[in-house]
Amino acid sequence: KLFNSGDIINASIKAKNLINQYPDNYELNKFLGLVSAHSNNFDEALIFFHKCLKINDLSSDIYFNLGLIYKKKGLLEDSEKYYRKAIKLNPNFLDAYINLGVVLEEQQKNIDCLNILEDFIKKDQNSYKAYFNLANILSKLNRFEESIKNYNKAIKINNNQAEIFFNLALVLKKIGNYDDAIANYNEAIRLKPDYFKAHNNLGVIFNDLRKFSEAFEFFEKALKINSEFLEAYYNESFIFLLQNKFIEGWKRYEFRWTSEDQIKPLYNLNKNIWDGKFLDGTLLVWSEQGIGDHLFFGRMVQCLKDQAKKIVFTVDKRLIKLFKLFFFNLGVNNIEIIEHNKTNLFVNFDKHLPAGSLGKFFANSEEEILKFSTNNFNINNDIDFTKITKFLNDLKGFKIGLSWKSLNKNEQHRNISLQKLVSILPNKNCSLINLQFGDTTDEISQVEKNSLCKIHSLKDIDNFNNIDELSFLINNLDLVITIQNTTAHLSLGFQKKTFVLLPTNSRWHWGLTGERSVWYPAAQIFRQSKFNHWEDVLNNVKISLDKLLA
Repeated sequence: KLFNSGDIINASIKAKNLINQYPDNYELNKFLGLVSAHSNNFDEALIFFHKCLKINDLSSDIYFNLGLIYKKKGLLEDSEKYYRKAIKLNPNFLDAYINLGVVLEEQQKNIDCLNILEDFIKKDQNSYKAYFNLANILSKLNRFEESIKNYNKAIKINNNQAEIFFNLALVLKKIGNYDDAIANYNEAIRLKPDYFKAHNNLGVIFNDLRKFSEAFEFFEKALKINSEFLEAYYNESFIFLLQNKFIEGWKRYEFRWTSEDQIKPLYNLNKNIWDGKFLDGTLLVWSEQGIGDHLFFGRMVQCLKDQAKKIVFTVDKRLIKLFKLFFFNLGVNNIEIIEHNKTNLFVNFDKHLPAGSLGKFFANSEEEILKFSTNNFNINNDIDFTKITKFLNDLKGFKIGLSWKSLNKNEQHRNISLQKLVSILPNKNCSLINLQFGDTTDEISQVEKNSLCKIHSLKDIDNFNNIDELSFLINNLDLVITIQNTTAHLSLGFQKKTFVLLPTNSRWHWGLTGERSVWYPAAQIFRQSKFNHWEDVLNNVKISLDKLLA
C-alpha cells in the first residue's frame, strides 16, 4: 500500500525490517529489488534480484528485471543474457522480446535483432513497438523499402506515436523522398509540438533544398524550444558557408561537436585552445573526421607558419609524406607532420586547435582563401613510380581518371552509376582509368561487358591505402572526373583539371552556384538540377569534354 501510494521511502523501510526476519522470502526480495530499481539504486537492486534467483531460478520476471537493470548500467551483454533467459522460460514474454531487440540493436548485432523481432511478430502481429523496432533495424541495414513498410505497419496499429513518424521521415530523406519526409516530420510535430529534433531535421531538408529562409526558421524554432540543442545552431553554419558568408558560418561551425553524427573531440576544447595570437611555443593542430577533411583543412595549416614558434600537425598516416613535401616546397620549416593516432595522442604542446577551426582565422573572405587554395601538392620524386609510368605509357590518347562513388554509407546520394558515366565518354582516342577506392572488379567487368569499353585498372596500386602512388597516377592524367569524395580533394589539391559531379545537396565546400569553387580553382563543377537526376549533369559533362578534346 505504501509503495502504490508513492511513499517509496517508508515502503522500503518497512520491507527491510521484514526481510531481516524473513531473509529468504521471495516476495520481499522481489519487492525490495523493484523499490531499489525505482530509486535508481541499481547495485542494491541486483543484490535482491539475484537473491530471488537463489530462491527460485524459474521466474522469467526476475530475469526480465535483471535485463532491465543491466541495460541501465550499460552492461549490454549481461542484459542480453538475462532477457534471453526470460524468453527461454516464457516464450510468450513479449516485452522481453522487445527489450532484447533494443539491446541487440545497441550492440550493433543487427541480424540477431532482426531475427528476434521477426520471431516476436510471429507471436504478436498487433505490437506497434515490434514493427517500429524492426523498421529501425532494417534502416540500419540499408533495407529502406522494407523499413518504410514496417514503419507504416506500426502507424496502422498506433498512429499517435511521434517517434514513428520521425524515424520514417529519416528513412524517406535518405532515399530522396523529401516531400513525404517533410509530411512525416510535420505529423511528428503535430503529435509532439515541442519535438525540437523534428524542427531541426526539417531545417536540414530545407537547407538541402536551398530554401535558406525556411531552413533558418526551423533551426531557430528548435533552439527556441530547447536552447541547449546546439546542433541546430551548428546546422545553421551550412546556410552561411554555402553562400560564402564565412564569418557567420564559422561562428556556428564551432558548435559541430554537438552533432550526434560528429566524432567527439580528442582534446579538451575548454583548455589551452589557441586564440589566434602568436605562440612562443608548440601549437598542435589535430585533424578531424575522414581523409577528405584532412586534405581540405590541412591546406590551411600553411597559414600558421608565422603564428607559432613550432606547429605540430596530426594527419592520417597515408598523408604524412604528402604534407611534409607540401610544406617543404612552400619553404615552411616550423611545421612537423605526425600520424593522427587516436590511441596515442600527442601531448607535448602548449596550445591546440582542431583543424576545422582554422577557417575562422584564415578563411573569412574569398581573397583570404585564394592565398592558400592556389598552392598545390607535389609529387614525391624519391618514390619509384616505374610501374605506374609503364602503365600510363601503354595507354593511348587522352587519359581520363574516374571515381564514381563514396564509401560513406550515409552519403550514397553522391554516387553515380558507372554505367551511366561511361555512356557519355568517348571510346576513341581516350583511355579510361579507374581511380575508385575499394574492390570494383565485378562492377567494372559488368560495365565493360555492357558498354564495349575498357576501364583500365593498375592492380598493383591500392587506391585506398597508397595515396602517394594514387597521387602520381592522378597527376599524370589529362583529366579527372569524380563525384565529391576523397579523390576530388586529392586531385584538386594537385590543381589537376577535375570535373566534379555534384548532387543537389552537395557539401558546403563546393558553394551554391556556378562552375567554380574558391576552395579549388582547378575544379569545374557540374550540379544536379533535381535530386538524384544525373542526366543533365552527364549531358553538360559531355559538352565540356567534347570542347576539351576538340
